[in-house]
Amino acid sequence: MRAVVRWSLCCAGLISSLGPAAAWAWTRIGETPEVTLYVNRNSIEREDNIRRVWEMQDLKTPDAEGVRSRRYLNEYDCTYKMHRLGQMTSFAGPKMTGAKVAEVKEMGYWRKIPPNGVFVLTYIAMCVQ
Repeated sequence: MRAVVRWSLCCAGLISSLGPAAAWAWTRIGETPEVTLYVNRNSIEREDNIRRVWEMQDLKTPDAEGVRSRRYLNEYDCTYKMHRLGQMTSFAGPKMTGAKVAEVKEMGYWRKIPPNGVFVLTYIAMCVQ
């Protein structure tokens, strides 16, 4: 019995050591000269006109704070073409690797989705039929 418990703990440790990117199924949804945008299609939630999805941005070069990638929950209001971010974690390496640079738990304010911005790509995928 102890061997089974030790084996289970060993496997749990191994899986958690694979890092955050290994635990998610990311799908590339678009790219700009500055960033590649990924979504986790398995995480999509629908509630009336609201869509929630986990997204990852992989920056081509680090920003001023040294961030190279970030993961966050994005909520889209399909009726008013707005979105808000929350639960964001920023990393020093690509695709959620390297040291955590910053973390924000709360959700931000609702904002209009710019027509030429990166968030319009997910909005179209989540809201436009």
